[in-house]
Amino acid sequence: MAVVTGDISYQNEIIMAINSESDIVFVTYSSIEKTEEKIKFALAKIFEKYDRVDLFTPIFSCIKELISNATKATAKKILIDDGVIKNPNDPQEVVTKVRKILNERALLEYGLKAKRYNLSTRIYFKVYKRHLFIEVINNIPLSKKEMDKINERIRKSTKYDNIAQFFIENPDPEAEGMGLGLSMVVVLLKNINIPSKNFVVSTDGVSKTYAKILVPMT
Repeated sequence: MAVVTGDISYQNEIIMAINSESDIVFVTYSSIEKTEEKIKFALAKIFEKYDRVDLFTPIFSCIKELISNATKATAKKILIDDGVIKNPNDPQEVVTKVRKILNERALLEYGLKAKRYNLSTRIYFKVYKRHLFIEVINNIPLSKKEMDKINERIRKSTKYDNIAQFFIENPDPEAEGMGLGLSMVVVLLKNINIPSKNFVVSTDGVSKTYAKILVPMT
């Protein structure tokens, strides 16, 4: 397994991992450009190897949405723990205060806090029998109520081919950006003929949330 953390030789690390069919793991604490570049490089090389470069843009967009959701969940927890969010049960307060820190400078600051609190996001790539398995894991569990809402959102999304149309017909001002992001993943996958059953969000209810995508490369 290759854990990609360094900045100097990460391209060689990734190429060696792909050639040896090893798992690739990225560890991040915030959505920053350097991490995105590493993920893009790995994804591009995997799809090049299997002659499926057509999948790069939609799949990277899905991964970016899932990382963004994880980052928002981490930021929300830190804002609650720091007392910035006074009432976690007030959706308007939560949405307003999370959105205020969704910029590069604030995300770097909250990334440092996330590292201190061990609130990482891990992105796994594994290729097996011409299938790419992607998993995004963050250290924030979801409640049953949150999972029910997410699953319902995903179920509704499967009926649409256009994310804008979905959002117009299914507004969700309390979703804190997560609902729209997950819906976008479903629609993007549908547009490249990947069924919704290949995208799963789950939680252990204690310490982690998992978002998984299975991408056929045949």
